[in-house]
Amino acid sequence: MKPKLSLGLSILICLILVVFGVVYGTVSGYADERAHVTDLLSGDNGIAAILGYRAADALNLCVVAERHIPGDATVVALRNAAEGLRGAKPTISALQEGDGALAAAFTATAAALKASPSFAQSARDAQYLGMLTADFDQYGSGHVIYQTYNKAVAAFDQKLSTPVLGDLARLFGVAPCQPY
Repeated sequence: MKPKLSLGLSILICLILVVFGVVYGTVSGYADERAHVTDLLSGDNGIAAILGYRAADALNLCVVAERHIPGDATVVALRNAAEGLRGAKPTISALQEGDGALAAAFTATAAALKASPSFAQSARDAQYLGMLTADFDQYGSGHVIYQTYNKAVAAFDQKLSTPVLGDLARLFGVAPCQPY
């Protein structure tokens, strides 16, 4: 003969299972949505990849600059900023700081390069500098990925601020995203 559970105990077990399902589903759903947003930061063709393109352009400028102004402090600063950005952790603050340093070093190196007499005589390098500058600027703050990321962050943060389900997700560790 099988032992029978009381009706009250059966209802209590059902309620516990329902509550667990709601909590687990809510938290994993919000965590998945947050992962989609953070993929725009560190995933393929995300902000970190775009900044990697900027760093590559800066390193190409270093090659040109070494031909005309070898050992110049601006070139060393540019190379350090580019390598630092490529090796940075994909956090908002690290990427913003690295991009700011890279942009300042790129501008300083381009100005020092333009002041070089040997650079003024090289039409090929002048054209290449123009191309690198245009490419560097294209991947700057006006690029569409920054706006896409910020819109996704705003939508996720708004969803996370909804009563009950959003509160439940925050209670179990789902954090809001930081805009760029």
